Amino acid sequence: MTCYRPREERCCSLDPCRHAAETRLLCGSIWLSLQDNKPRMNRRQSAKPSSFGSPNATTAAPNRPRRAPVSGASLHFELDRTRFAPPFFKQIRDHIRKAVAEGTLRVGVRLPPERQLAGMLGVSRSTVVHAYQELVADGLVRAAPSRGTVVAPLEQGEIQGPGAAAGSWTLTLPPLAALGSDSGLLSEIVGATGRGDVISFASAAPPEDLLPVAEVAELLQQAFEELGPRLVGYGPVDGIPELTEVLALRMRAAGAMAEGDGVIVLSGSTQGLALAARVLVEPGDEVVVEVPAYLGAIQTFELAGARLIGVPVDADGIRTDSLEEVLSRRRVRLMVLQPNFQNPSGASLSQRRREHVLWLARRHGVPILEDDAYGALYHVAPAPGSLKQLDRHRLVIYLSSFSKTLAPGLRVAVMCGPKPIIARIAIAKQFSDLNTSPLGQTIVSRMISSGLYDANLERLRSASRERMRSLLHELDGMPQLLERDLDPRGGLHVWCRLRVGDAQEAATTAARSGVAVVPGTAFYPTGMQRAAGRDRIRLSLPVSGGHAIKVGVRRLRQGLEQLSFGGEQRPARRTAVVV
Repeated sequence: MTCYRPREERCCSLDPCRHAAETRLLCGSIWLSLQDNKPRMNRRQSAKPSSFGSPNATTAAPNRPRRAPVSGASLHFELDRTRFAPPFFKQIRDHIRKAVAEGTLRVGVRLPPERQLAGMLGVSRSTVVHAYQELVADGLVRAAPSRGTVVAPLEQGEIQGPGAAAGSWTLTLPPLAALGSDSGLLSEIVGATGRGDVISFASAAPPEDLLPVAEVAELLQQAFEELGPRLVGYGPVDGIPELTEVLALRMRAAGAMAEGDGVIVLSGSTQGLALAARVLVEPGDEVVVEVPAYLGAIQTFELAGARLIGVPVDADGIRTDSLEEVLSRRRVRLMVLQPNFQNPSGASLSQRRREHVLWLARRHGVPILEDDAYGALYHVAPAPGSLKQLDRHRLVIYLSSFSKTLAPGLRVAVMCGPKPIIARIAIAKQFSDLNTSPLGQTIVSRMISSGLYDANLERLRSASRERMRSLLHELDGMPQLLERDLDPRGGLHVWCRLRVGDAQEAATTAARSGVAVVPGTAFYPTGMQRAAGRDRIRLSLPVSGGHAIKVGVRRLRQGLEQLSFGGEQRPARRTAVVV
């Protein structure tokens, strides 16, 4: 590994031990996460002679590594943060007590370390310590030297719940990946959207009052009358012809589909990221991501075993000087970029940097996965365009979604790229969901063909522009609590710097006040979360409508003011630099 700073400015020292599960480097502006990928012996190589049927055999049991503690995410619970809910330590205690009684947590299982569980739940470590102490006092767990906190054997005669026998096997499942404390954050963000007592600035979705419900209902009725059962049957893996032809025509007109390119319809851009990670990347490959970056992209490629190299973003998008240094020194397999109204920063890649990025991609032979989820949501004309429109060497794979511009529940996205790549994506997709719902595809196709999609998009742009202006005005009214780096020219997000507390405290306190925000640490690779994003939160336009902006910001202010009492206020830093 290499430190990308001059020798006299280096601020880190590398651990020479190569047997650590992960070695991470945070130095200057470039972040590298190296996951250890040690070769594993297969079952034949590691198997010992069986002693079955040999009563005199005394083959020693193989030494097994100590089992890792059950992950916090596998406990499957979230805290009730409403005003009259029980204290957090009691909720944690009661949930673990129930899991032990039902057999979900069996005897000898190690509970998550206090800091890990505290980070996942967004509470202080002392809260988890209090909960564990209560469980120790009840005799349900015990503090084992060098092992942490483990589930204790039940006293004789004590009855376990009906799930005791069936529940324990789930604890032997292999871990998905080391996704950190934010592994369940995406589902929590979506869950908060449907709660009537919470104003959510966390969900990256179009406001509900701007969804074209009447138009969709009318088109759906017409489609059922014409197509009948075909509308709810299977369809082609790459999408129904009615939609793929419309999309290809639209992209060719925009100059985003060259000869030799193909298109495929996907079940949302999240599936596009997952399929790209599966098809284009192998475990151990190095992948460039922006920092901060969309947390779904970070988690998807970490799950695929990629080594993430973070390159910082400023007001003009990804820093191409840092990117050039990375590409010249590392063997990068893929770049994952959001050039338009990036999530979470709201920054857009300047024209000069777009050309530089494409030049670097060609020079080093590194393809680009362009995630253009927000490009159509510009607030001021002209549209920013895409990298794919500028690509003349077939190095850009374009991904976009109708979740932000039409309706997220339709779960329809599109990917465009060289036909050999699209063919590989199609093969991987058929083992994922076989095909995207023909119902959603038909709605999208007919919305585009009838002109209703463009009309709705114009309405969405106009409303988003006005609501973003209102949100920025309200946020600017509390400069002693937070500040922002730039005025987003499109998209749904505002990237804010806290002047009091840290990101997790701010998110927790805001939740208690009835408003949901996303802590900034979620937008950085796993090991980097201790150092980056701790003074940041992301706010998005609330899905509940424009009327919720003023009320939500007032609640946020009340929560942040609680952090300012007795705390040290950070100095103001009005700059154009996002990271």
